[in-house]
Amino acid sequence: MGKLDSKQRMSFDDSALEASLNYLRNRSDENMKELVSKPGNKLAYNHYLWSSSGPKMALEEFWREMLSRMSWSCQLESNVNAVQMHLQNQEEKEWLYEVLRYLPEGHVFNTTVYLILGYDNIVFGENIALNMNFKQFQLDKREAVYYLIHELAHAGYVRYHHLPELWKLRTMKELLDTVKYLTHLEGMGVISAFRLRVSQGGILDSDYKTLLNDAETERRVSQYLKTLGRLEGKLDKELEESDFQVFEEMSKRETRLWYITGCHMAREIEKRYGREILRELVRHGSKEFFNKYFEIEDKSMKFKSV
Repeated sequence: MGKLDSKQRMSFDDSALEASLNYLRNRSDENMKELVSKPGNKLAYNHYLWSSSGPKMALEEFWREMLSRMSWSCQLESNVNAVQMHLQNQEEKEWLYEVLRYLPEGHVFNTTVYLILGYDNIVFGENIALNMNFKQFQLDKREAVYYLIHELAHAGYVRYHHLPELWKLRTMKELLDTVKYLTHLEGMGVISAFRLRVSQGGILDSDYKTLLNDAETERRVSQYLKTLGRLEGKLDKELEESDFQVFEEMSKRETRLWYITGCHMAREIEKRYGREILRELVRHGSKEFFNKYFEIEDKSMKFKSV
């Protein structure tokens, strides 16, 4: 990937790739032990523990399950290597610049980017993992760079605001605050890759197809705000298991509500107040992010009523 900016403490670790491919070739206990020893695979497992409710699988059981529907083939290995090579051949200054444009002035990463197989593209703490067999990477190798930008934006955000402990939430107010946090987090991830995607015609991802369609964006934002209003109407309520379904409502493939709405909010703030304000809102957090957006909406409504 060329030499990284000397101020940035960032490294790439692909050790999980070889271990996972070896396990797919031969699903032995020995190869499984090697697989679970790799820090990238440990990071993915820790993310699973954080994001999943209910009983949790043990580490080896988790990875057996994650890789149970994958089979080794020359084509698989070739595809994975091609995505990895494409990522390694990119100019660091290009993708790093896009990330830093939307983080507070002077931000310095302390991040490892793990290249893995069989899980999602994720952030956990200030480190990230990219799945080299992710379907979109296979359809367009540029997607690996766009997702690198997206996940690094998350790694930057959690420097200032740690990931909430999802399953320790007790009240609707805590759930609402978490939804707003994740809206801000995801919105900044989506906007960070926006300019490069549009300039390169890299809009395979459905989020960007939606965001380039004003009518559909408006519909999704309206749907999001209705859900938010429902939560705001009962802040003192003790949470029940069914209340956590809001995470599925916000993130499911058909709607992607906090991705679309978060990016829409970020774009509106940037348009009205400038990018420097938007960058500083990463430092200040989701409460100020929402306040700034609703300030725009209030002014817009007053203008319409004149």
